[in-house]
Amino acid sequence: MKDLSAVFHVPLGEKIVLVLRRHPFVFLSEAALIIVLMAVPAGGWFLIAHDWPDLLEGPISRPTLVLLASAYLLLTWHFLIAKFVDYYLDLWVVTDKKILNVEQNGLFARTISELELDKIQDVTSEVDGILPTLLNFGDVSIQTAGEKEHFVFEQVRRPDLIREKILQLAENLKKLKG
Repeated sequence: MKDLSAVFHVPLGEKIVLVLRRHPFVFLSEAALIIVLMAVPAGGWFLIAHDWPDLLEGPISRPTLVLLASAYLLLTWHFLIAKFVDYYLDLWVVTDKKILNVEQNGLFARTISELELDKIQDVTSEVDGILPTLLNFGDVSIQTAGEKEHFVFEQVRRPDLIREKILQLAENLKKLKG
């Protein structure tokens, strides 16, 4: 694994064990709907050309239709880019001492939470549905005794292996501390 310690501001002596993102299928399923919605202006154009061809030749109606279609496409592109940014920049970093939750909220806001592994009380993995079962992705929930009681890794690959790894890291840290 590349040395990402400087990127995530991991202190000296800590080692990055896992860097997790949601499964790509999650983004692709959301993007597919937006891409289908991008075809609406083309369908509308053909419908208007078939039923009301005069609208496409008018000095006011044609520029108005082009402007509306362009605005619609620009808006759908914005949604697609926002979904990609949310998918790509939401991530979880597990080190040998803590967990960092980096959550992108919109295009220009980010929240970073931190959880020490020795405060973990319970780790649960959950795979729910046919496609998540076939593609092996799901949620990993982490219960703690701290202020933030619940950390959730949403729709990550191999949730069972991640649960086991986090429990193993927490046990190792507790043995080292006491």
